[in-house]
Amino acid sequence: MSTASRDINDLFDDIVLTEEEHARRGYEEGIADGRAQGNQEGYQLGYAQGVQLGEELGVIYGEVVAQQQLPHTDKVLRTLQQLRTLIEQFPRHNDPEADIIGTVELIRNTHRRLGALLGTKKGINGPQSSATEERKDFSF
Repeated sequence: MSTASRDINDLFDDIVLTEEEHARRGYEEGIADGRAQGNQEGYQLGYAQGVQLGEELGVIYGEVVAQQQLPHTDKVLRTLQQLRTLIEQFPRHNDPEADIIGTVELIRNTHRRLGALLGTKKGINGPQSSATEERKDFSF
């Protein structure tokens, strides 16, 4: 017999506590693995959407710069400058305080308004416009 015999209840408590400790460790490891996988998935999704958004804003910006080289009414020129400023001030770094969705919607709405001012469909140089299509002239 051992010199220091333990109570049977202490042995059962140790067994229960060991199971709880293993369950806690398994849970923590599962959370860590899930975060790592979720971060990778989120990164890939965010990167793909960021590329699409960057392309969209780049096309709009190029159209604005090109249109600013042409003669327009004061209202059109103000809208062009407003749109250019919105795109230039668009956040280029992760800023938790930035309202990216609101800013993108404002840019898109201003772009649509500019398309209406210029008399084009689907933006400034959208898919329905062509080199042979005449633009409506709303200047007086």
